[in-house]
Amino acid sequence: MILWVFHRTKRGRPLKSFRKAWQQACEAASVPGRILHDLRRTAVRNLERAGVPCSVAMKMVGHKTESVYRRYAIVDEAMLRGAAVKRAAHRGQSPG
Repeated sequence: MILWVFHRTKRGRPLKSFRKAWQQACEAASVPGRILHDLRRTAVRNLERAGVPCSVAMKMVGHKTESVYRRYAIVDEAMLRGAAVKRAAHRGQSPG
């Protein structure tokens, strides 16, 4: 049984430096320079795109306040275009 969440694969020894292990893992995955919060930001963006209510998404990612949640909810061009299409459809118009 392994007692550590983050551990070395051989014999389940704990990591001495999470930062170094994270950097090595990112390089091995061909995504150097990523930070752990990139995953949280991606999770928030995916929840927003899926239409999950803010209060539910906040619970899922562990944000206690909406202001912190909003810092991670980055709006991109695709989301803006999607909103324009939805608004036009709601008004019975073609987008543009």
